[in-house]
Amino acid sequence: MLSNLRTWRLLALVVLATALTGCSLPRMIDSDVQSFAGASAPVSPADFRFERLPSQQNSSAQDTVENLTQEALERVGVMRNDASGRYLVMVGLGVDNIRNPHYRPPRSRFIRGADGRLYEDRPLTPDIEVPWYRHRVHLTLRDSTTSQVAYETTAVFDGPWRDTLNLLPPMLEAALKDYPMPVQRKVVVELPAANKENP
Repeated sequence: MLSNLRTWRLLALVVLATALTGCSLPRMIDSDVQSFAGASAPVSPADFRFERLPSQQNSSAQDTVENLTQEALERVGVMRNDASGRYLVMVGLGVDNIRNPHYRPPRSRFIRGADGRLYEDRPLTPDIEVPWYRHRVHLTLRDSTTSQVAYETTAVFDGPWRDTLNLLPPMLEAALKDYPMPVQRKVVVELPAANKENP
C-alpha cells in the first residue's frame, strides 16, 4: 500500500509539472472576449500612441506589454505614431491565482470491520490541487481630439499556466480579432510550442 501511495504521488507531481510548464506542445488559448464601440465609432486604418497611468510610468514590464500590444494593433491596421496618433491607447494586464474549477478532493468512505466497528478507508490518490490562474488584458482606444473612448476590449483566459508574457500575444490577438466591431464571444488562438531557451 505504501508503494502504491508513492507511485500515485510521483505520477501526480509529473502531471503537475507538465501542466505548469506547457513548453513542449502547442496550446489552444481560449479567451473570453468582450468588445465595445464608443459613441465615436472606431476606424481602421488609423494610428495611435500609448498613454499610461501614474502606476505604469517608468516600468520595464509595461514596456514589454506595450510592445506586444503594438504588434497586435498593427495587425488590424492601427499603426503606432508617437507624434500625432489619432488614438490614445491604454493597456492593462492582470493575473490572479484562483480556485481550480476542476479540482475535486478525494473522498474517503467508511467500512465496517470484522469487529463491527466503522473504519475510515482513505483513497490512495494524493490530495493535490493544480494551481489555476486568471489572466486579463484590457485595452482602451480614446480619441485624442475629443477624449472620448472609441473602442474598449477585454480578453480573459483561465488555466494552469502562469507564463503570462507567453500567453499575452494570443490573448491580444483574440481581444482585437473583430476590430473595429463590438463582440462578446470566446476566441481560440493557438500558441505555438515555446523553444527550450524561452519556455
